[in-house]
Parts: sequence; structure tokens; C-alpha cells
Amino acid sequence: MATNALSADKLLSDPILGQLSAIQLSKLLPHIETRVISAGAYLYQTGDAARTVYLIQRGTIRLECASGRFVTRNEGYAGEEALLGIDTHTDAAIAVEDSNVLAIPAVALAGIAEISRSLRELFFKSYASRYDDPGNAATSQIPATLTGDATLLAIAGWLQAIVWPVAVYYIGPAIGLSDAATDFLAIISVTVCMWLFGLVPEYVPPLFAALAVILLDVAPPEQALSGFRSESFFICLSIFGIGALMVASGVTYRFSLWVLSRVPSTSLGYSLSLFGLGTLLSPIIPSVVGRITIISPFLVDLVEISKAGRKDVFANRLIFSLTAGVSIFVPLFLTASVPNLVVYGLLDPQTQFAFDWLSWFNAASVFGLLVLVSYFAVSVVLFRGARQFSIPRQTILEQRRILGPIARLEWIAILAVSAMTLGILTEALHGIDVPWVALAIFVTLMLFGSLQREALRNQIDWPVLVYIGAIVGWVPIAASTGLDTFIVSHLGWLGAYMRSDFPLFILMLSAMILLVRLALPTGVTVVLFATALFPLAIAQGTSLWLIGFVILAVADTFIFPYQSSYFLKLRNDLAARGMAEVCDESRIITANIVMLALRIGAIYGSLVYWQKLDLI
Repeated sequence: MATNALSADKLLSDPILGQLSAIQLSKLLPHIETRVISAGAYLYQTGDAARTVYLIQRGTIRLECASGRFVTRNEGYAGEEALLGIDTHTDAAIAVEDSNVLAIPAVALAGIAEISRSLRELFFKSYASRYDDPGNAATSQIPATLTGDATLLAIAGWLQAIVWPVAVYYIGPAIGLSDAATDFLAIISVTVCMWLFGLVPEYVPPLFAALAVILLDVAPPEQALSGFRSESFFICLSIFGIGALMVASGVTYRFSLWVLSRVPSTSLGYSLSLFGLGTLLSPIIPSVVGRITIISPFLVDLVEISKAGRKDVFANRLIFSLTAGVSIFVPLFLTASVPNLVVYGLLDPQTQFAFDWLSWFNAASVFGLLVLVSYFAVSVVLFRGARQFSIPRQTILEQRRILGPIARLEWIAILAVSAMTLGILTEALHGIDVPWVALAIFVTLMLFGSLQREALRNQIDWPVLVYIGAIVGWVPIAASTGLDTFIVSHLGWLGAYMRSDFPLFILMLSAMILLVRLALPTGVTVVLFATALFPLAIAQGTSLWLIGFVILAVADTFIFPYQSSYFLKLRNDLAARGMAEVCDESRIITANIVMLALRIGAIYGSLVYWQKLDLI
């Protein structure tokens, strides 16, 4: 405890790092190591890889350049070139006497230095002041990154993007599709190819589709771009904004430290804490992306502090735990997602009266218990062998000490989340839809200056918002082209199985939903299937809630990264901190496939319970 306290005090009193905010210093502290250098030993030698900046805590360090010139320091820094884009040390550092230094990884400082240009300038001045002639200092050079030729996979993807629409134009008229529906289906086929083969960033294909729809006159611009004025878009924008305030204010980080100080300091403890946070927010924040926005800084900090390498099993267990925590209980709570609220709105008045928030939870409780068991099983089996990592309790306590008392902006963030929660829980009283409650809070925060321009620019994932806005417009386009009518007309045979063989109906419905989810996002898939199947359910006397629940339970899953906007956001957050290679997508995809099979099994496992509730 004394050593950590000494390190924190040294940072607070340092002329350079002491200028950082309390949150930045607190986040930096776990990355710092105290090293003892014996007299005459090298801290580093000329030509060694420059990856660490050293703050002299006690003793004297001699810095020698190749020409023989030298300078001694008993305070200040050594190794500043690690932050200046210089790959190797330009001099050697030798301990004149037994010395202590604080070793700060350059990657931990790089993000802060990018935000604060003055910090980088101060480190450059420290580096340039070593010798009498600043011209001896090496200049910063950033090696150019060359892009390779297109891989065979990319070539195959572009070929598929040409072949599929041609096939659609041959098959469409033969099966009775209108010209507009054929055009739209061909556009969708190109979009799917771009996603499946990762030819472009995930938010580009929907924009391409919107442009193609407009240029080919499949639908008017106001319809093609209707997603940008939809409730889904505005609730995501508002949740992103509230999440940005929580991150910028530091309340999320403070809460993360509070959780870390109470969970077991083990790999399992950290995984459960992430899972628990996602579960806790599920009934409160009606957006999986919003929940990821709020919790992802906690995960990113854990992964960075643990110094995770490429495809690190420990880090991927954390990623799986977070994505599972924010998503697997979505069908369990009425207010857990926008598609849930959409399905509720499509129910007839009698069913809506029978399934309020508590009744919905009660009917879905067995399913929730089974998917919870599934999560534990997958986490243990597929992520076995994860290394152990722990953050010392004294380090966490020292981080909390640096933060000090709760600041004004943190209180505002807490009030914003409380208002959001209260608005959701009292929707029946005030009659204002959840998206507009969230937007009202978001606008209020901006009106009173609580959300600054930098927070809006850096904390809101605008590419994901573009992705959501561009793709939500597919529903009205499908309706205007007659594609949805074509789908409904070919599902009449499915209605008979609702009454005669419901287990087989679940299997067939799941297969169709998963096939459609290869092209369409969760919200669009839910709307299409609910619109198509609810009339059939009414004709067959089947519970609308049960059909809607099965649709939600299967549609709210993903296998490939492009199918999930919240996974894309989490991956982007890791990439923004230089940890793109940490994510083991093959392992995550395998876990998703297993969880999907177990989720469908949970639906079957709930049939007996639903029979007792007279839903079947």
C-alpha cells in the first residue's frame, strides 16, 4: 500500500503528469510498475526498442549518447522517445547509484497524449533538453503502413457480389416478384456479400443500399432514408449521448472501480462483474448498444491493464461475458430493447393487458433461467485455460483516492440515468414513448452544457448510428415494393403447424429467422416476422405473446460480427485503444453458435411451463 501511495503522490506532484485530470491519472496508475536499478546497471541501451517512459523516483540516472556526451538526472524522465514515434532509444540510461524509477508503458500514455497535445509537447521538451544542442535529438519518424494486395477471400467476395444480383434478376420475375421487389432483392444480395466477406466497413453496405434504392427509383429518398427519423435511430442517439456523459464525467469509471473493489480478484470474478452489469442494465436501458456504450470502457480498461496479447483467452472471456450480459436476457424484460416494445405494440389490447412488465417477466422466467445456465456452461467450456489476472486491492483503493469526491458532472450523469429509469418505469402514467423520454433527457443535457462537443465527437459511435439509420428504412421499402406481401403469401402453410405441431413450428421458424438474419438486423427481422405471423396466430388461436417471444428470442442473436451493431461497437472501442488483435473472432463465433443452439433449446425447455400458463 505504501509503494502505491508513493507512486500516486509522485504522479500528482509531477510537473507534466500532474497536469492530467484525476480520472486520467487514476486510469494510468494500474499500468505503472516500480523498478529498482542497481548502481552501474543499464535501464536501457542505445538501440533497444523504445516502449516505456521512465519517471525517476529516487536516485540518479546517467543518459549517454553514442558520441559520448552525457547528462545526469535525479528527477524528471528517461526514455521519452517512446512517446515521440521513435522506435528505438537514441541513448543509453545507466544508474549512477541504486535508483527507483516508475516504468510507464507508452501505449498507456499514447491515448492521453493524442487527446492532450500539450502533454506530448512537454515530453518532447524534456527529451530535447537532455544535451546542450537540441539538434542531436532524433526526429520523429512514423513508418508508413503499406496495404497489401486484395486477398483471395476479398476477390471471391466481390465476385459473389456480382453473381448474386445477376441470379436474382433471372429468378425474381420467374417466382412472381415485381420489378421494384426484384431490384430491392438484388441490392440486398450485394449488401449481404459485402457483409459476409468483410469487403468494406460494416456501416458502408446500408449506405450503398440506400443510394442504390434511390438511384434505381425503387423507393423515394424520404422512404429510403426514413431510418434516420425513426424511433430506433433517436433512442440510440439519445442513449449514446447519455452514455457519453457517463463516460466523460467519470461516473462509469468510478462505478467500475467500486465493483472491482468488491468482486473476487480473479478471472471469474471480472467475467461475472461484466455479465452482472449488463444484466442489471437490461430492464433499465432499452438498447443493447446503449448498454454496451455504458459498460465497454470498463472492459477496455480491464483488457488494457491486463496487457492482453493477440487472441488472449482471458480478454475474450471478458468480451463474451459482456456481450452475453447485455443481450441474453433481452427477451426476459419488456423494456430491454426497442424490438420488444415494437412487438408489445403489435399485440391486441387483450394480450397487452395480460402481459404487463411483471407478467411478461413471469412468463419468460424459465427461459431466462435456462439461458443463464447456458452462459455458465459455455463460459467454462469454451474459454477454459484463461490465464489468471488480478488488480491489487491497494491499487484500486489508490485509484479511488485519486478520484476524490463525486464531482458535479458525475452527479448530473447519475441524475440523467435516474430520470431515464423513472421515465421508463412510469411510461403508463405520462404516456410518453421511451425514445422521446430519452431524447428529452439528451437535449436537456446539451441545452445546459453538460455534454461538451468533444464528448459528443469522441464518445458517440457515429458509424454505428449511420449503420442503424440506413438499415431501418428497409422495412418501408419492402412494404412499398410488395416484397413483404410476397413473403406473407408464402407463409400460409406455416400457420397449420402452430396448432398441430408447435415444437416443429419452433424449429422451422427458428431456421427461417436465422436465414433472414444473415441479411437483416434484429429490429427489421422482428417486425417482418411479427407482421407476417400475427395474423396467422390469430387465425389458429395461438397466443400472440408466445409467437412474439419466440421471434424475439431467436432474432436477438448473432453469429457473425456484422450481424451485431453492439459487438461492432465493442470491437471498435478496443481497436481505438490499439487492441484490435485481442478479439478472437473465431472463438467468439463458436461461442455464439453454441449459445444459439442452447437458446433454442431453452425455448423447448419452457414449453411445459407455458402449457401450465395456458399459452399453448
